[in-house]
Amino acid sequence: MAVERLSSMISSLSDIQSRLQQLRNAPPSLLKSSMPFSSPSIRHDFQQLKELADTIRSDSVQEALRTATNSERADKSDLNRNGRRETRKRRRPPSPDSPQPFIPYDTRSSSLFPVTSDEPPALRAHELAGYIREFNPTHSCKLHIWTRIPGSTQLGNPAVVRFTIRDVLVCYVTMAYAPSDPVLVIETEKKSPHSQSDFLVYQSLSQQIAKMLQSHPRVSFQSLMNLMCTYEGIFIDRCTSCERVLSAEGHVPPVVRIWLDAGKDSKGRWEPRHASCPQT
Repeated sequence: MAVERLSSMISSLSDIQSRLQQLRNAPPSLLKSSMPFSSPSIRHDFQQLKELADTIRSDSVQEALRTATNSERADKSDLNRNGRRETRKRRRPPSPDSPQPFIPYDTRSSSLFPVTSDEPPALRAHELAGYIREFNPTHSCKLHIWTRIPGSTQLGNPAVVRFTIRDVLVCYVTMAYAPSDPVLVIETEKKSPHSQSDFLVYQSLSQQIAKMLQSHPRVSFQSLMNLMCTYEGIFIDRCTSCERVLSAEGHVPPVVRIWLDAGKDSKGRWEPRHASCPQT
């Protein structure tokens, strides 16, 4: 008898579910219909809704609903009609990351400054003005001798040269020389005639140039100017390591410059890098 009673309850609930599924589209169809509410089809839909409500309120269906509720509370097996599908979703392994393109290692030799046999000799104090006169007409970057006294034509010691890239940067290079040996030596410890920039990109650039000069204290002024000219596109050049303009850390453009030797038959070049990018 218990099995027959349980089977009858399941049959009643299944019938209720089936009738509910059939009547799901009744409200939208009633709203979209242009027929008056007194039409036979609409009256039939309302009659079905009324009969379903009466059936749900009947004692037999209410008893079946209470029995189903009590059974669900007593059963802790987490039964779910979509259990297999949800379990399959939970157990699905995460999708692997897309394969990254292989970046071959650069086998060319690199250095902070070019190492060539035809490098010009170190500039002397009396040659500085002539070098600037030859440099300015052939470069978009400009050089000017800075003096504390406006209009003075005498080269100071230390000598200060202002390097300008229009709409990009202005920097000052301080060089000292001895009367007995007038070779210009770039200084990194002396204070420049201007205050430090408030912008992180120029602070990073100053630190990078200072590191390079500390590693190569006898580098010529001409080599330093060739390096400085490469910063003309500092805000648009992409890092050759990560191929981004701004670094992921600090959002600074590539202020590092690495000299790469191309080989015997061609010239080398400066490559921009971020300070945080690995040197391949």
